[in-house]
Amino acid sequence: MKKYTKICGLVLALGLATVWAMGCASSQAGKGAKEGAVLGAVGGAVAGGVSALIFGGNVGQGVAAGAAIGAASGAATGATSGAMADNAAKQQQAKEQQVEELKKRIGDQNFEAATFLAKCNHRKAIDTAQKAEASSQDAQQRLYALYIQAVSAEESGDQKLASSVYSRVIQQDPSRGPEDKLKTQCLQGVMKVQKIRQENGLPPLCK
Repeated sequence: MKKYTKICGLVLALGLATVWAMGCASSQAGKGAKEGAVLGAVGGAVAGGVSALIFGGNVGQGVAAGAAIGAASGAATGATSGAMADNAAKQQQAKEQQVEELKKRIGDQNFEAATFLAKCNHRKAIDTAQKAEASSQDAQQRLYALYIQAVSAEESGDQKLASSVYSRVIQQDPSRGPEDKLKTQCLQGVMKVQKIRQENGLPPLCK
């Protein structure tokens, strides 16, 4: 009987440990999904912000305003019902449509580069934007790729790269010059990116 009791106790302990481990794994998965959603939303906001910097308009503001909806869409929809759920779903749908329109305008590679910039991964942002610049036949997409490179270079402190990018921008579109004007514009872009990170609960400055 004592042996049986010990076995039952061991099984129970293992069962509780398994449940605890599953709960932790579920919690970690949920946390990872939430963090991924936040980063994805911030990437969209940064892409829109850089687009507004170059082409004007309020697309950056619109995507940034929808970032929080994208980050919490699953939780918000699960926590609400009826009209509130419908409204959250409509807002999410509108935000997703806006992001798709932005992707179409700037190109998938540039959108990916902006997402890397949002994550403070400047090297990948620059590499991806360089690929977009080399492969795109669209003048606006090539210009966007150059700006992503410049903003990434400025934030990461690579002044040599930033200066070379400014020269290529002016070569492609002389009305964007002189270089001092471009540098001021891209430094404003750095501040815009940092503000977007902060507004979405991320550290504004890169380590």
